[in-house]
Amino acid sequence: MGGVKQKDFERYLSEVSAHYVRLEKEIRQVIDQIVSPLCSTCSRVCCKASYCRRTLTHPWYRFLFERYGDGVKIAWERREPPPGLGPKGCVIRAGRYAYCYVYNCRAILESLGSEERKNAFQELSDLLKDIGLNFAGKRHLTDVRSWKEITLPRLEKLDKKIEEGTKHFNELCSLLSINEPE
Repeated sequence: MGGVKQKDFERYLSEVSAHYVRLEKEIRQVIDQIVSPLCSTCSRVCCKASYCRRTLTHPWYRFLFERYGDGVKIAWERREPPPGLGPKGCVIRAGRYAYCYVYNCRAILESLGSEERKNAFQELSDLLKDIGLNFAGKRHLTDVRSWKEITLPRLEKLDKKIEEGTKHFNELCSLLSINEPE
């Protein structure tokens, strides 16, 4: 019986992680489209090596990075510039620490124009953080330190939140005029 449960867990882990990464990559694509022109010319790096290393030290993010990170090689020991920071922004394409998406500097927000677009972009930036809320009781997914805390019922709950987040992502893209033809 334990073997069947383990196989069920591994199968479901594979499904949920694929859903998470699909949404993460869609979010990254929109964020990159908006921030890359600003971040590539900025002299003040807001990224820190400790944030990048969360991908390496956290069981969920490390799993995502290793499984879906497209084989990107990162010098994790590097401090300056932060290991995940490449010439065009963050090179961690899967399993990036959820709170890294949240920060938007004043220049980014001002580039968006209207308050509606600013709010929509911030909500989009917060999506992965919001999906991880209350993963383990009142604890956030980012607070998980061991695979023992990643259980089948928690993955089921996470998958539902990813589905809701995907719907909200599509609504936010409409508000940001991302889907409209140019």
